[in-house]
Amino acid sequence: MARGAEAKKKITEEILNIFPESFIYNDKEIRIPIEENGEIVQIKVALTCAKVNVECGGASSVATSEPVVPAQKVEVTEEERNNVQKLMENLGL
Repeated sequence: MARGAEAKKKITEEILNIFPESFIYNDKEIRIPIEENGEIVQIKVALTCAKVNVECGGASSVATSEPVVPAQKVEVTEEERNNVQKLMENLGL
């Protein structure tokens, strides 16, 4: 059995359960019909198993040997807060 085959089967079953009108097309993709602006559209979902696992939240879709660095917390100054407050007041928000 191919790598990820069991996981793909489990995920496919979950998607089909979550979206009752969904179906498998050409044994390759899941089609999810959904209404948008009064029209039925079909969202296609194709599942493939990644060759290389990557860390969640990485800035790049390319796997690297470098560790993922979390974003730093930005401190907002009092002046910036006041500027935003004034802008919101001017916009009526």
